[in-house]
Amino acid sequence: MTRTKNVIGLAVVAVLLSACTPPMPPEFKADLAERYVTCVPGDIAISTVPELAEVTQAWVDGLAENCSDMSATIIDPAIDVATPVDVFITTAGQTPACTAAASAPLGLDAVAVSVTVEGLDGVIFSPALLHRALSGGMTSWADPDLQELNPELELTDTPVVLRAAARPQDIAALNDWMSRLDPAGWPAAPSGLVADAAFDAEAVVTELETDGTISVVPASLVTNNSLQSVSIQTSPELEPVYLNTDTVISAGTQMVAATEGSIVTASLDATLAPIPAPGNDVALEPWQALNQFAITVCSGANELAGRAFARYALRLDSQGVMITSGFTELPEQIRTAGVDAVSQGLPEPTIPPTDAPADVAPTDFPSDDPTVMPSEDPAAVVTDAATPEPTS
Repeated sequence: MTRTKNVIGLAVVAVLLSACTPPMPPEFKADLAERYVTCVPGDIAISTVPELAEVTQAWVDGLAENCSDMSATIIDPAIDVATPVDVFITTAGQTPACTAAASAPLGLDAVAVSVTVEGLDGVIFSPALLHRALSGGMTSWADPDLQELNPELELTDTPVVLRAAARPQDIAALNDWMSRLDPAGWPAAPSGLVADAAFDAEAVVTELETDGTISVVPASLVTNNSLQSVSIQTSPELEPVYLNTDTVISAGTQMVAATEGSIVTASLDATLAPIPAPGNDVALEPWQALNQFAITVCSGANELAGRAFARYALRLDSQGVMITSGFTELPEQIRTAGVDAVSQGLPEPTIPPTDAPADVAPTDFPSDDPTVMPSEDPAAVVTDAATPEPTS
């Protein structure tokens, strides 16, 4: 029998899976998670932040298509108080209301400074000038310091309208980055900002229609509504950093994962050099004002089903839903650590027999074939006997 390279590769995978030691590397588990969907019978309840409601529903629908005996329902714990939550999806600064069996970062959203002045998309601010603007000290869009940083722009004497309300996590992330860049020019969080956990995207977009407005908002809001945002002069010797997907991904390469059991956390290490994108020799200057989403699986009767959902959400295909919704996928080094952590206790994917015909072995990568739970029935014996000819 002539075998394709793919079938030979699957034979190697099968051998690796059969070995007890050494442990399967996280990168290998992440690759397997791409080939197969792990299904665990059960019905889980999920609590998610409003920003990821549509993304989470897409994951719920995708899992239901692959796992006939597994379902998930998105609930609001404040309303449906009688239903215990099995999986929490949270944003920075939020603590799930359960005992965590597993937890991992789920995706990224950067922090943007939006401006509503025609022709000022990408207008350059220094940390010191931005601090003054967000503290109420910059009153005109024809400010001399702003003009000096942007000599090619024709600034107008439009009054600056500061939108004070900002999410606490956005203030914290921006404060962390700016204070590293210029401790003297950014000594503390700007006095003009007011932390407000309530966030209604449609209402915020309406507020940003006022000419001259400057506001600290999630980058996903800017992306999804084609809003203007500022650039940051990180150093007089470097090109300003413009907020876009590439500069956020560049910052993601500076993130480091820490794992304790089934709990993974990630933090940005600004001392690490960003890694160039594939095909490039030089990395872009990173946009380091980042926020994370996290997924937490609660201890309890539905823990394994919750882990299976978390594993599904961390697949590359699932991360693609984050991208199309205006967010940023996890850096690969963080994603693989998360897959490894949430997969603990789950059955390993079922690999087709090594001598199965090529047409029954997966040839595309990734695949959405569900993984079957282990059975106590003896496995069928696979032989190299010829397949009987079909009869009429």
